Amino acid sequence: MRIGKCRRGRRAGGRALRSALACVAAVVLLPVAAIAGDAGPSGWLRLRTTAYRFRTEDVDAAVLDRLGAFQEFDASAWQLAGGRLALRMAGRFADDLYLKARTTERGRLWVGHLEARPLDRMTVRFGRQFLQEGASGLTLDGLWLSARLRPRWELRLWGGARAPLSREFRAGGMGASGAWGLRILTAASRRLRLSGSWAYRERDGRVAARLAGLEATISAPHGLRLVLRGTYDFEREVAQRAEALAQWQLAARLPVVTLQAVSRHPAIDAGSYFVRFESEPMQLLRATVRHLCERRGLGAELEYFGSFAEERDGHRLGAAWLFPFGRVGYSARLGDIGEESRFYWDLCYQAAPWIRVEGGATFVTYALLEDAPETDERDLTTAYGRLRVTPRPGVGVILEVQSLTNPDFEEDLRLLGGIDLTAGIGEARFGLAREGSLFGPRQGGKLFASAPGGGL
Repeated sequence: MRIGKCRRGRRAGGRALRSALACVAAVVLLPVAAIAGDAGPSGWLRLRTTAYRFRTEDVDAAVLDRLGAFQEFDASAWQLAGGRLALRMAGRFADDLYLKARTTERGRLWVGHLEARPLDRMTVRFGRQFLQEGASGLTLDGLWLSARLRPRWELRLWGGARAPLSREFRAGGMGASGAWGLRILTAASRRLRLSGSWAYRERDGRVAARLAGLEATISAPHGLRLVLRGTYDFEREVAQRAEALAQWQLAARLPVVTLQAVSRHPAIDAGSYFVRFESEPMQLLRATVRHLCERRGLGAELEYFGSFAEERDGHRLGAAWLFPFGRVGYSARLGDIGEESRFYWDLCYQAAPWIRVEGGATFVTYALLEDAPETDERDLTTAYGRLRVTPRPGVGVILEVQSLTNPDFEEDLRLLGGIDLTAGIGEARFGLAREGSLFGPRQGGKLFASAPGGGL
């Protein structure tokens, strides 16, 4: 597990304190909204506390032993102010206990925004949010607005600043990393949807990108779905991306066939240092066939992936067998970018209603050059085991061990342990019993609801 760059001084501690207070405020606002709004609020609060230790020993017998911990939180509330407001906040705090004397608490804010519906056909979000609007995808600190002008037309506007790469609890700077754009969507017919978008971004006060994008989604008869996308960067004067995706399933019990072709230039900002180097487009081709018998839990999948850049190309072909308790697969890669032979398996067994055991391993033999001699081949082995215990609804315990062996490390062993606590109210997916107050149910109820899934 990576340990981020150390942050020193009181600034990091102050940011951590402000972020913790913001998380608490999101929960405290629930009873206030319950009084102000006509309808009762709904929401959830999820906490995950994880401690980990890893020990590595390289080929020169140098040993590194580390201890760390992190705390994740995810809080959401809606149906506030009569259904006009909603809140969402998610983030993480991390500590490297091995360097505790020199390290302060490091925090990351993934999402933190207020959503309002001032009108029936209008939605507004303000705060940190992840945007994927046509030609542009980024984490925005700012405003996003969606207005449905007509039944088949929708306009989306957004603007603000790109969030810092470290996702700190501070907003991006409008003067150095401004970003804004728009997108228009329309349902031309029952089977055709179209959208066009424009985006503008800055980097260190300079123009980074001016992107225009088009997208079409076609639902054809006989289970065929086609998606076409294109993006052009007017600042660099290159076609940044062109993509065609087709998915076909003739009937529910027949295999699903997916074909994807992509031609793209590297997404480099015009204000970046690396823009001075010439870049050639790369073509990607992917094809998959997947079939699963849901009644028996048996199935299989085949996949081909190819990449082509100038005179270099690479190809990977894989197959996997699916069964009720996991899957077993094999893939091989050939081409100018090297060779690889990979065998893997993943297992999952529900030993009891409250106990689940998971495990898996990957065995890889690879070489960085095509037709390399055996002396240049390397072996890589990874393995993991995970135990999930849910002693009561809303309380989960996770224990995990990870191991890695490659030419650089004789030993890489990692131990993780985590506790999940989840609570909810109202119509939340992890809601409490119907009768109960915000801070707990009445007699006979349960405080915590069922915890969501997810690995460490």
